[in-house]
Amino acid sequence: MGKFNERQGDRGRFGKCQICLDYIPVEYYFDVGDEIVCYECGTEYTISSIDPIRFDMIEDRYNTDDYCEEMHFDDY
Repeated sequence: MGKFNERQGDRGRFGKCQICLDYIPVEYYFDVGDEIVCYECGTEYTISSIDPIRFDMIEDRYNTDDYCEEMHFDDY
């Protein structure tokens, strides 16, 4: 049986994405206030608690008008 060290216990820390419900790994070097991104859907979070793992979703920093321009069909 192998030895157990502190870092091995931290390897199993995961948080759950609120959007896609995928698990997000939280490595031992992350701390409260650090930003982390869901690998599956790209949602950004701030770590609010390490034990237990808790995330706060970062508000959308982009305006939807930047990506979706309204189409005007009257011009055609």
